[in-house]
Amino acid sequence: MLKGLRRLPIRWQITFWFSGLLAIVLLFFGLSFYFTLQTDQLARIDESLKRRANEVRLRLEGAAQAANLNSQQVSEALQINPLDEFADPGVYVQVLDQQGKVLGDSYSLGQARLPIDPALVLVALNGQPSTGEAQVSSEKVRIFYQALSVKNEVVGVLEVGESLKPYTDTLGQVRLFLILGAVVALLISLVGGYWVTKRALQPVVRVSETARRITATRDFEERIPQTVNLRGQHDEISELAATFNRMIEELGRVFTAHRQFMADTSHELRTPLTIIQGNLDLLKRGLPRDEAVEAIQESGEEAARLSRLVADLLMLAQADAGMMVEHNEIDLAEVVRRSFHRADQLAETLGKPLKLTLERLDSARVIGDEYRLDQAIFNLLDNAVRYTPQGEICVSLVVEPASNGPGPAIIAVKDTGPGIAPQHLPHIFERFYRVDKARSRALGGTGLGLAIVKYIVEAHGGEVKVESQPGLGATFKILISPL
Repeated sequence: MLKGLRRLPIRWQITFWFSGLLAIVLLFFGLSFYFTLQTDQLARIDESLKRRANEVRLRLEGAAQAANLNSQQVSEALQINPLDEFADPGVYVQVLDQQGKVLGDSYSLGQARLPIDPALVLVALNGQPSTGEAQVSSEKVRIFYQALSVKNEVVGVLEVGESLKPYTDTLGQVRLFLILGAVVALLISLVGGYWVTKRALQPVVRVSETARRITATRDFEERIPQTVNLRGQHDEISELAATFNRMIEELGRVFTAHRQFMADTSHELRTPLTIIQGNLDLLKRGLPRDEAVEAIQESGEEAARLSRLVADLLMLAQADAGMMVEHNEIDLAEVVRRSFHRADQLAETLGKPLKLTLERLDSARVIGDEYRLDQAIFNLLDNAVRYTPQGEICVSLVVEPASNGPGPAIIAVKDTGPGIAPQHLPHIFERFYRVDKARSRALGGTGLGLAIVKYIVEAHGGEVKVESQPGLGATFKILISPL
């Protein structure tokens, strides 16, 4: 049944759960009320029987004492005199001797007799009143047994019975009322619950419809209006709409970035491939030796650039897939020194009049991935070498002191290049972002180096910053926590 319920729409699930809980509550309170009423009515009948039995017993014992009769005479007198004067309508009286023989009864019994339960009669003869139920004609009767004594001698048992028909009729009406009331309440709860649930879930339906429209149209500008309750406050549905809107905004940003990334990637891949293809076509036609060597050299450079681009794309794809960096204890100063020497060799290879200086190298040990940190530091140095026509590049590793221990380890790469305009600084770490697109491509850059630096540093719990002014060079800083 629960499996079938789970296949229903959520509005029907909520409605049925609500109605089911209401049914349980109604059943609990209905049964409690019914059995409480039943117990109370039986207690009232027993109290009435006891009171009537005491009245009959006192009048009989008083009459016997006034006549100064012994036990046998009382029995004979009871046989002769009917007991109708003691019986009200619906009440039956019957007197038994010690052997259970009927000595007298009320006219209300007619030809019938109150049933005699020998066990209850014996209990009454022993001085303990008792109560039972029996069928008289077509009626169910509750019977009270009490000993009858004269001059401290038990001469018989007094039976006083009362019809339970009013009692059973009342309980029957109560049962009918409770059943009909429960049915009506459940029907109202089903209809009302469905209406309330449908109304309450309207914002959720709007969220679903909006999601379907966005999926079909790719319109990430659409938003869901936020509702407020009667007190002017945002409720849970409003929070859901706000969360959904934030998600759509983020999805729109990611989708736009992805689309731009794909376009940039296609462009970056197409450029070297076009150059290589063009040079191959020229070589097929036949070129003079000098021109052929130049074409082959250019194709080799573009192939190398293409290889770097693919490697960088693979690196970022692994980052997007959640690639984890290694966590080993490493000597950060040694990593900086190694990257510095590689950058110095690169400057010599490119034949640039650059002076690379290792200004300061504090001792620092960190937990991280040595290969990835070396890659991040060298990317910064590679950028500095490529974009600084002449001048100086200074590298340093400084561990700043702090009040509660060592502060962050700061790796700084400062160049004397053309600098970066302020409007470009917020985007400098974005993928394929170039300050000067034509110049960057001519220098062999892929436009992914700084994006990779940002990922690696953040994967180590660090931060990368840039400070620059046009014409005054740029300073890139990596901040990472040492041991």
